[in-house]
Amino acid sequence: MIPDRELFSGCAARALRDSPVFSLDRILHGREAGRSLPVRRGFTLIEVVIAIVIVGVLAALGFASMSSDLPRYRLIRTSRELRSDLMHLRNLAIQSNRETRLRLSASGGDCADVEVGGGAWALEIGNRASGSTRWDILPEDAASDGVDDHQGEGLRDIGPDGNRRARHVCLRDWGVLGGPGVGNADSVVFSPRGWVANPGTDFAGSGAIELHLVNQEAARRGVDDAVALRIARTGLVRFETTLGLGDDGPAWGTASASTLP
Repeated sequence: MIPDRELFSGCAARALRDSPVFSLDRILHGREAGRSLPVRRGFTLIEVVIAIVIVGVLAALGFASMSSDLPRYRLIRTSRELRSDLMHLRNLAIQSNRETRLRLSASGGDCADVEVGGGAWALEIGNRASGSTRWDILPEDAASDGVDDHQGEGLRDIGPDGNRRARHVCLRDWGVLGGPGVGNADSVVFSPRGWVANPGTDFAGSGAIELHLVNQEAARRGVDDAVALRIARTGLVRFETTLGLGDDGPAWGTASASTLP
């Protein structure tokens, strides 16, 4: 006769062995009746191939989107930097009581050729309130010895090797820009009042001097993506894009109404 205590222990052991918890423990530890169960590790070749295909498709979609967005980002960034340069020169003219000018030194022509782009300009301060005979590229350092030794703050070049490189962004040729007086061709000159001193012939029909930047990568795809910077007689600057992004505000009227003869 089996004692009650031994009978109870045997029943408890069988119940524990047959329980889901005990079975799960055997599976997790790879043991069943003294035999090791095969444990699956890693991924199959098919799963790896599927993952690689999915990652490749996502990367291709992201690259296609980025390749079209980057040139536009550079276009807007360069346009804002050019506007900032113009406003800086205007404020400097008011503060120093001397003329300042933005001198355009290089363009990308009509910007039709994607391989030919870029553009360059310089920020300069004159030596007089009017009719300056000497111009110093920023920072100003020629007053003491007559030599413009440092020009790091005043030179801008968006070409392939420039200090403001903007790939696929082109400064379109500005046409005839005579500037005031003598020696100010291809320049926008600010007076100590903060006004633009250029003659009326430099202003377009919009009543402003216009500079145009072009997204050449978009042009290659048949999309007209360009920015027009318009500099009013009062020295204020705004820009508008062909795709609708630009400054809010009323138009400036015509050249005859908003420029001096």
